[in-house]
This record gives sequence, structure tokens and C-alpha cells, in this order.
Amino acid sequence: MYKKFLSVFSVICLLLCVAGCSSGGAMKGEFDMSNSMSPSDMSQEEYLELQETGFISTEVNNKLNVSMDSSNAAYSNIRKRIELGYLPHKDSVNIEQMLNYFNYSYKNESDEQLQSFLELSDCPWDSETKLLSVAIKAKDIEIENKKPSNFVFLLDVSGSMYSEDKLPLMINAFKLLIDNLDDNDRVSIVTYAGSEKVLLEGAYGYEKTKISAIISDLEAGGSTAGSRGIKTAYELAEKYFIEGGNNRVFLATDGDFNVGINRPKELENFISQKRQSGVYLSLFGFGTGNYHASTMDTLAQAGNGNHYYIDSILEAQKVFVSEIGGTLQTVAKDAKAQIEFNPEVVEKYRVIGYENKILTDEEFDNSETDAGEIGAGHATICLVEVKLREGVNLEEEQLYASCKLRYKDVLESELNKEVINEVKKFQANASADFYFASAVAEFGLYLRQSEFAQGANLDSVLANIQKGNYNGDPYKEEFYQLVLKAKEIEKEAE
Repeated sequence: MYKKFLSVFSVICLLLCVAGCSSGGAMKGEFDMSNSMSPSDMSQEEYLELQETGFISTEVNNKLNVSMDSSNAAYSNIRKRIELGYLPHKDSVNIEQMLNYFNYSYKNESDEQLQSFLELSDCPWDSETKLLSVAIKAKDIEIENKKPSNFVFLLDVSGSMYSEDKLPLMINAFKLLIDNLDDNDRVSIVTYAGSEKVLLEGAYGYEKTKISAIISDLEAGGSTAGSRGIKTAYELAEKYFIEGGNNRVFLATDGDFNVGINRPKELENFISQKRQSGVYLSLFGFGTGNYHASTMDTLAQAGNGNHYYIDSILEAQKVFVSEIGGTLQTVAKDAKAQIEFNPEVVEKYRVIGYENKILTDEEFDNSETDAGEIGAGHATICLVEVKLREGVNLEEEQLYASCKLRYKDVLESELNKEVINEVKKFQANASADFYFASAVAEFGLYLRQSEFAQGANLDSVLANIQKGNYNGDPYKEEFYQLVLKAKEIEKEAE
């Protein structure tokens, strides 16, 4: 069922991408090459102000702790802007989420829900440093082992959702999800605008026609004056709670979070409390203009969920069809990695991305620390730039770094698990996955105009995409074309 669209997927991919590009025009709130906006262009969009992490000496601290999850909203948001002819604002460039967007060839053949893969090779943008890749691969879930689901769709139907890339796209996206429901899944639907409305309670998955008809009839209109939509959604999720199942609220919006709790911190606290009940929260962003990525990232973290941005029906197919297992089925919660460097070999290091996911040693060791959630079959990658000590012989086998994973296994009563791996060899010729991930990171550093970008350039990005075995993967092929488009935009601006 999950794969039924894949036979036509690659055939229609290019056509859909071209259609999406040709239909776009200039719109309010886009950013120019210098990442500055005139007052007339100022939009209501909000992004986390990620402060890049500088190099840390291993003599000061040789342990890096990061929370790991599978949110990937930043990439599709960046893609939309480049296709419209603009380079994105640097704050919208979240390298962690860019890396998480793509599929990699890692296979988890262990007995654990998560397995790590470590690789050390040259850094493409700085000849004086090396690059450590820490990839986390989650186990796939076989269809016969899929947990029954209890979903509540909390859908924004306010007047700002009127444009084609908002409510109409949201309707078509959720219809794809409905097509993939199992007969015993449960679905409730809550909308919010001037007030919240419960359109459906606890319908079964075999009632697809009924559920789809309700979604199809949605219309945008009204203000977003206070409603109690978020509370109603959680009440329904708890009312139809499936013990041992996948209980989840889907919040789909263009960015207006007036869903019944107006203060962001109070909303975050409410969602944090509700995750203790076993109900997760997934967030789906649509449209441009008042997209609040910062709030959506924060709420996804608080609600044991992930954050996606749907910019086209093709992206909806990726999230709700071809990768539905990873979208809906969490296999590891509170996932975190501790990368420990050998100070005799590594002089200093800096993490690329993950600026808002850094944990202390105490938080890593504490089993109660809220960390990330990883969906079935998903690969999460963390890249770390390292400076080796002078005189290190790269031909010798030696311990460079180790990685300790800690997570709660959702499939085994959420017991704490621990997995350890090491990297002892430098790879002059890296894997295709390494080259592709390094290309994504270099592109992100370039777009962010990072002070650590050194020699980062688009030609280097393109070369490493080619080394990354991108042919045959429509999303990686699209990334190659996206970098070419960014190069054109840069040239036109000169």
C-alpha cells in the first residue's frame, strides 16, 4: 500500500517540478541576494535565529551531545523560494533539516531500532579540516507489524488559507493520507478559524469516502480569533486513544497559531504536558507570507513529533505516500547522540547545524530529557567539522571518535537503549552517502553566508552531488537542478 505510487513517481517527478516552477511568480515577502528586505517586502514569516557553533577545543570539552529527530521542513521551504527565483533568507536555512530530507543507502541490520554509521573523510570547503559523518538509521516497520492509528486532523481554514498553495493543497495532501488508512484506523477532524468545529469523530479507516468528502468540502474564511481547537483536538485523541497504537494530532496551517492558547510558551507547555498521555503532534506548514517555522519547530519538539513543509502535491506524495512509515510510525523517542572525540588525535571540532539541539552531558545521561523522535526507516545525519592535531598519520588505524546513542524503544515499552560505535579509519575515498551529505551541508553554509564556509562554492556542491550517486533518486536529481538554479540567480544578480 505504501509503495503503490512509486511506479509512476519518478515519471511524473520532473513534470510536476517544472509545472510548480512555471506557475510561480514574484510574491510579497521574498528575499533578495543580500538577505535584506525593504519595508514594503517585509513578511510575517518567522524562523529560529540559529547561531552557528564555533570550534571547541577537545581539551576544554571532548564530548558533543545532540538531540536527533527527522524533521525536514526547511529543505522544501528553501526549494520553493529558489524555484521562484530568490535565494532564501539565511535564518530559513536549517542545515540539520536539509540533511534529514533525503534518503540514504544505510541499512539497519542490527537488532536495535537505531544503528549508527560513522565515517571520516576530507572536508570539501576547507582543506585544513576533516569531516565526520554520524548517520543514524532507524529500522523499517513491516506492514504486518504496523500499529493501528488514531489521528486527529486539526486544520486551519481561516481566511488567510485561501490561496492555491494553502487550503487547496492541504485538501489534496490529506486525501493522499486518507487513501493510505487501514480499515481499523480512527480519524477525527477539527477545523479552526473564528471558532473551532468538530466535523468528524472517531470514523474508521474503511470509511474513506466519507472522510475524504468532509476534507474536500473545506472552505477558507473568517478570522483566527481565539478558538480552543488545540484543546479539542487533544480531547478527541484521548477519547479514541488506542492502547499500544499510534495516537497523533496533525496540525496543518499557514502559520497562524491562534488555536486556543495565544501565548507561545503556554502553548508549548500545554503540548509538552499532553505528550505524557502518549499523543504525539506532527506539524505541516503550507504557503508563504506568515509561515512561523520557529514556532512549528518548537511545538514539534514539545509534542514528540516532527515538522514538515508541503510546497507541492509531489511533496505531499513524499510525506504521505512513499515515506508514510517514517512520517507516521515513530520507532525511537528521546533519541540523542553523544560523540566523544579522542583528544590525542582531534584538536578541535564544530557541529554543522543542530545549533538548537545541543545537550549538556547531564541532559544526555538523564533518561527524562526530552530529545528527538525518529520515524521508521528514516536516516538522520549529523556532520561535524574536525581539525586534527599536527603529525597525525592518516594511514594508521587509530580511534578518532566514538558515538553513543541513547533512545527509548517505542516498540518495547519505551525501555532505554544504548548503542555504541567507533570510527578508527580515515577514508580518502568516501562513500556516496558521505559525498551527498557533504554537498547538502556545503550548500547550506553557502546560503547562510557562514563565517565558517571558507572555500564553499556552488561548483564544489555540484561536484559532490555527482559523487553522491544521485542518479535515479528524483529528490537528489531535483537537488542538483536546484543548485544550478541558485547559480543562475547568483549570476543574474551580479
